[in-house]
Amino acid sequence: MKRGNFEAENIVVNAYEALKIRGLKKRYASGKLAVDGVSMTMYSGQIFALLGHNGAGKTTTIGMLTGLMEPSEGYATLGTTNIFEDMSELRENLGVCPQHNVLYGHLTVREHLEIFASLKGVKSSDEIRRRVDRMIY
Repeated sequence: MKRGNFEAENIVVNAYEALKIRGLKKRYASGKLAVDGVSMTMYSGQIFALLGHNGAGKTTTIGMLTGLMEPSEGYATLGTTNIFEDMSELRENLGVCPQHNVLYGHLTVREHLEIFASLKGVKSSDEIRRRVDRMIY
């Protein structure tokens, strides 16, 4: 049954709320509102896609959910963990596949892997070095 532009929420047996987003907003210093109150729930065992026209706020929403930028308002939880309060814990299990190539021509393989390790939450420079060495050699 459809309600306006949205489908009715399906009840899925044995599924739990994997990602819950409520009232997510992003307003830039310029005053531009990029994301205006996004609320949705994604369930375990389901595939989810975020679609929309250019400028709809998809990249900004993903950026907030992955810790690349801070939201202006709202909250999101992954399981029982508040994404915006404990991003370091979530980065151990959360990833994103960007729409563009994230390899930079002026960085070496080692430098790329060091950046990705730090984004993934590896804190110790010794541990980063060990993991990168293991990947390269």
